[in-house]
Amino acid sequence: MRQYIVRRLLIALPTLLGVTVVAFLMIHLIPGNIVQVMLGTRTDITPQQLHELYRLYGLNQPLYVQYWHWLSQLFQGNLGFSLRTGLPIASLISQSFGVTAELAMGALILAVMVAVPLGMIAALYQRSAWDYLARGFALVGLIIPNFWLGTMLVMLTSFYLPVFSVFNYVPFFTNPLANLQDMLVPIITLALSLMAIITRMTRAAVLETIGLDHVRTARAKGLRESIVNLRHVLRNSLIPITTIVGLQFGYLLGGAIVVENVFSLPGMGRLIVDAINQRDYPVVQSSVLFVSAVFVLINLVVDISYGFINPQIRYQ
Repeated sequence: MRQYIVRRLLIALPTLLGVTVVAFLMIHLIPGNIVQVMLGTRTDITPQQLHELYRLYGLNQPLYVQYWHWLSQLFQGNLGFSLRTGLPIASLISQSFGVTAELAMGALILAVMVAVPLGMIAALYQRSAWDYLARGFALVGLIIPNFWLGTMLVMLTSFYLPVFSVFNYVPFFTNPLANLQDMLVPIITLALSLMAIITRMTRAAVLETIGLDHVRTARAKGLRESIVNLRHVLRNSLIPITTIVGLQFGYLLGGAIVVENVFSLPGMGRLIVDAINQRDYPVVQSSVLFVSAVFVLINLVVDISYGFINPQIRYQ
């Protein structure tokens, strides 16, 4: 397994290198730069002062020189510094990623707790009221966009459930109860579409498994239905469910950008959007690269987990 992990990490390096190119070019293709954003409509700046500002931020150099300077810093383990605040980007990410990780983990846990039992019940009672209810729920969850649901929940909680505060954030270790009140509505908003996807995948995986020979053999031996469903049906359905959960968790880190901006949470989404608006190039580039690296790492963890779910799987 060690060789497999090393090989996967080596394969991931070209992917992350491609991410650096895309992230660098995308932010530089946006009209305007940090100097123009800072000056706004001011007209009292002389050409010499303007040239000095461009030199100060390194914007007078060709793009390939700017890219190489940033990449060389990455190879040295330095994510760079914010052009706007001068703070180390590593510290900005460490402050923001905790909020995004809490939001994504909470949405993932809630989605799995609801969707896996719902999808399994829908498959075991196919064409029943439970099945139609689960499929209808999944359809609605896929249709409703996060930003619209978040806006509706903000209005609902503001008028009828003021105990669940919005536009506020209290760290978990500072006040766990206040943190739960602040994060519950954003977590539900982010989790709905994931619930729909996992429900559909669980239903499909369980329907495929219940017709296999070993399941019929287990029932023929007289095992209780609950034991058959848990040990033989659900366990053998976990690999496709784990795959979709792992992939969707990576997408949650990106989807959290929308939810964080709706609820004004100080996470990676707010950090990236604010940096884009301010044309803070190093912050955008390093933040996108960091999220991409986390996505690659999650995929690797999902692949390794297959061996624990099914011991017959071997890594070569």
